[in-house]
Amino acid sequence: MAANSPPEAPPPELGGGDACQLSPLGLAAFNAAFWPYLVGTSALAFFPMVGCFALSVFDKERTILRRFTEEWGAHYLERAPGAGVTVVGRERAPIGQPAIYVSNHESMVDILAIFSARLPALWVSKVENFYTPVLGWNMYLNGYISLKRGYLPSIMKMVRNCIKTLDSGRSLIVFPEGTRSEDGNLRPFYRGAFMLAARAKVPVVPIILDGTRNVLRKRSMTVRPQHVTLKVLDPIDPKVVDYDSHRLRDLTRSVMADELAALRGGRTAGALRPASTAPAAP
Repeated sequence: MAANSPPEAPPPELGGGDACQLSPLGLAAFNAAFWPYLVGTSALAFFPMVGCFALSVFDKERTILRRFTEEWGAHYLERAPGAGVTVVGRERAPIGQPAIYVSNHESMVDILAIFSARLPALWVSKVENFYTPVLGWNMYLNGYISLKRGYLPSIMKMVRNCIKTLDSGRSLIVFPEGTRSEDGNLRPFYRGAFMLAARAKVPVVPIILDGTRNVLRKRSMTVRPQHVTLKVLDPIDPKVVDYDSHRLRDLTRSVMADELAALRGGRTAGALRPASTAPAAP
């Protein structure tokens, strides 16, 4: 950069504008009711959760527990006053065959939005989430797969568990960015999910979310109820890139960036952070 060149401007924030219709007083009242409701119903959910798990003696794939978890998690966003989730393209999901679903990540409520799609899959999540009361217990009972970031034995165990899950005919859900986006742009993708897809020869199914970031922003505890859109895109067969995980990662990210841009009115969601800068796979 030339000495007299102006400093680079930060990437603009993407995504739809804040569509919350509540006044400051209404928003305060909503949050005063929402958080106690979340804590109270989560505590009450523990008992039917254990009951559903007990049925896994007969329900080996824990389908009953999975469906209970989906309804429990999804209703906080689906049925909250002033909120809601529109699911588009669920018919594209390869239900009945193993796949790896990958979604952009903008908010803690992304998980609630994805539950609204009712996708039969296991989550891959950082191990810290498993220590959260009720939520973490539910993750453990569902058989979700944990990962301790930066710890090689945990990473290798996660890979073995993921391959075993895919080989058994079940699917996985992963956030390939690894953490939530600050500004709505797609962050670089880690390669792990795409290595698994190439190795197991299963499709990658991109999911794009728009609106969750405005519901609950990173480092904020204020829920701003509004509508969220979830779109399931066409599966990507790793065969089209000769099972090259680098190319599969870049192709998936490019497709998701284009779809996000179209959903958000033409603004580019990915070009500001090129896929070539993605960190190495964990």
